[in-house]
Amino acid sequence: MLQAWIFLLLAICCEVFGVSVMNYSEEGSKIITYGFMFVMLGISYYFMSLAICRINVGTAYAIWEVVGLSLIAVISIFIFGNHLNTQEYIGLALALVGIILVNLGEEHLDTDGVGDLKKGNLDMETSKGGHL
Repeated sequence: MLQAWIFLLLAICCEVFGVSVMNYSEEGSKIITYGFMFVMLGISYYFMSLAICRINVGTAYAIWEVVGLSLIAVISIFIFGNHLNTQEYIGLALALVGIILVNLGEEHLDTDGVGDLKKGNLDMETSKGGHL
């Protein structure tokens, strides 16, 4: 499971790095800048595909987007000199709180990988390939 979280972290880092170079598209060769961004986003999606093998896709995507957005906002403030207003800071904070709540509410897999099934959701007939 730790490996899946590492893949998610790599996906986030690649996305942030790829999107951050867009600021340089006005300088130098646009084809190189956009090509680099395209490659980094492709690598990001690859790592994301590896992460969702073990992490719920909804949870992984939500974390990917909010953490990526937050990191891009931090980079834009400290590296590119952009400024956020109070409403934007509140929005980022609410998004981060939402991700924490989504992650806390996620069903975690058992050690055997079967998952936590709530009683009554699956009976013996459906688990053996029977009809609902």
